[in-house]
Amino acid sequence: MRRHLLLVLVGAVASLNASALLAQEDGIRERYDAFNTAFGAADPEAVVAFYADNAIRVDSDGAVMDGIAAIRDDLSTFFEDNDYVLDDVTAPDIQASGDLAVTLSVFREHWTPKAGGEMTHQVGQWLIVWQRQSDGSWLIIREMWAIEETEEAK
Repeated sequence: MRRHLLLVLVGAVASLNASALLAQEDGIRERYDAFNTAFGAADPEAVVAFYADNAIRVDSDGAVMDGIAAIRDDLSTFFEDNDYVLDDVTAPDIQASGDLAVTLSVFREHWTPKAGGEMTHQVGQWLIVWQRQSDGSWLIIREMWAIEETEEAK
């Protein structure tokens, strides 16, 4: 009888843990989707709202934006200088543990310089580290991406 009760309790705890993990992943996925919507709208202020103040962003060339002000400046300049379109982002692979989560996805994007020039198409991998805040929300603390394919239209 004790063994049966112990097995039932272990099963119930495992079920609660699985439910909590699924709820956590759903919360991360919602933030991730909202972040991509803001990014696709090319709205630097809306995008910056998803970063922690001490976030670090590393672009595919290795340039480091350290802190929210540097990230805001970089995004503002890029969106002001280019007509940007986020064509597609795959559903993220989410790995979460405690107050940290990592999302990995593939993106497709293109942009044309507003001053004139060739359209650029890119496909790449996007890695984002999220941290749960004291209010339960998730903010980006680290971000980087690698370009797999770049093509300039002629």
